[in-house]
Amino acid sequence: MDRFDVALEMITAAGAVLRQCHLKQTEIGQKTGPQDLVTFWDRKIERQLRSAIQAAFPQDSIVGEEYPPEESCGGSVTWYLDPIDGTTNFVNQHRNYAISVGCWEGGTPLFGLVLDVERQELYWAKHGGGAWQDDRPLQVSPCREIAEMLLTTPGIQYTFLEPHPRQQQLLRLAQNVRAVRSLGSVALELCEVAAGRADAFVTMRSSPWDHNAARIILEEAGGAIFTMEGAPLPLNQKSTVLGLNHADLKDQFLREA
Repeated sequence: MDRFDVALEMITAAGAVLRQCHLKQTEIGQKTGPQDLVTFWDRKIERQLRSAIQAAFPQDSIVGEEYPPEESCGGSVTWYLDPIDGTTNFVNQHRNYAISVGCWEGGTPLFGLVLDVERQELYWAKHGGGAWQDDRPLQVSPCREIAEMLLTTPGIQYTFLEPHPRQQQLLRLAQNVRAVRSLGSVALELCEVAAGRADAFVTMRSSPWDHNAARIILEEAGGAIFTMEGAPLPLNQKSTVLGLNHADLKDQFLREA
């Protein structure tokens, strides 16, 4: 099997495990505080994903949320894994969380898969092959007016409530768009923009495993992604993220934000 086939098989199997799991209170822990959770299942699923990749492609590098990066054996391909994107949703709602798998060769995207676990909906894209939700092609919305946009952000408190250099601009932006929604998952919210169900996405903090699969899907659906400074989104470091339904909106959007 090629890498995409391995990724499809392993993300499908991991989703089935999570849908059948019974989360216990003793399996829930904190990283930096009560708003930064980790569970037994985050770590179990990442180990499961890593094992599948290492068995098929031992030369590849792996960057995941829960464990230190795996050093490559000379290969140029890197996998970015988020075993549960939206852990708080997994704990509190047991829905609106995703498994995210992105694969890059150097700075070139190969493919991205984002599985909405409970809805059993798979968002995926291969570089140059368009974006898909299961077997349906995805296309960003045609909206070009800020006042008509639906803006999504995964963390209301980090985007609007906690002090940061763009806080006041983002508060004004929230008043100028049609509406603001928060799902609580970077990967799923970027896929919402790719699917045309939202028009823009912002977050003041995101890690490579959060967005490096969904960014491929968004761009293949016709959208664009940057930092909140308007720079190209880095591949291997934490950053702010601005996702849009069209690259031409960047300057207008950043003037508002």
